[in-house]
Amino acid sequence: MISTITTATTTATTTAATTAATAAAISQAALFGAIGVVVLIALLIAKELLSASENDKAQLLGRLTSVAINPLLFAFLTIVFFKVVEVL
Repeated sequence: MISTITTATTTATTTAATTAATAAAISQAALFGAIGVVVLIALLIAKELLSASENDKAQLLGRLTSVAINPLLFAFLTIVFFKVVEVL
């Protein structure tokens, strides 16, 4: 009887801890995803504004923003893909 109660208590505690850790990881991933999207939007706006400039240095900086935009765009597309798969 005592071993059954001990086993049930251990199982319940382990399940609760795992669920809490999973929820924290999901919310942290959502936060990083949101930050990445905001940074991507800011960089795309900056690229457009710098590319429209007449200044050569500004245009060069506009072209260099692609170094940061490309990986963030890949991450954004990955997030969108997994959200669509989750819905389906």
